[in-house]
Amino acid sequence: MIVSVHIPKTAGTSLREALEENFGERLLLDYGDRPLAQGAAAEEQRARSAEEARTRSADILRDYDAIHGHFLAAKYDVLGPAARFATFFRDPATRVLSHFGQWQRLPHAPNPIAARIGSGELDVFGFAALPEIRDLYRTFTSDFDLDRFTFIGITEEYDRSIELFNAIFGTGIATRESNIGPEQSNGAETDADVLKRLRELQPVDAKLYDLALKRFDRLCEQFL
Repeated sequence: MIVSVHIPKTAGTSLREALEENFGERLLLDYGDRPLAQGAAAEEQRARSAEEARTRSADILRDYDAIHGHFLAAKYDVLGPAARFATFFRDPATRVLSHFGQWQRLPHAPNPIAARIGSGELDVFGFAALPEIRDLYRTFTSDFDLDRFTFIGITEEYDRSIELFNAIFGTGIATRESNIGPEQSNGAETDADVLKRLRELQPVDAKLYDLALKRFDRLCEQFL
């Protein structure tokens, strides 16, 4: 069972479409948890969703070959050794720029942070410093050791990452680039001082990204 954690703005939409083509009805899409939503109601909803995954674990293993969506990795730890975790990482500075730009264009998204961006209350640095954004990688991966992930992809090396994904999981998914906006470049035209400051605002996720790069290189050496 492939458990693919879609961290926002790391090429997860492209991967989702490729997985849909490859697995069809054997792919479970899980986008209801809203991991960035704060407050008691959101936490209770995620707790109910996690409990449902626990009680339905046997059915999930029977009915699906892959899961993909915005959820915390720990949710599907209940699948036991059958769960093979996968995720993509992206340079945290350019990921934040992409995320901020998306919510600038969607000020009425179902998240109060988007409204604060749309009103001008939050600039990109304030956005990067929010606890739920600053520690986003650690949150989505449930602070698992990255060795728990059978596959680690790097957005900046998407085609090679898909080649690695296919080699590890025996799939034949195609490369594609979906949900690409003008702010989703590699950051080359963004001021270097801006990128540096954004990384400094996310020290934990910057460290996780560096570890992900090393894990990716080791996996490429092993499988490619």
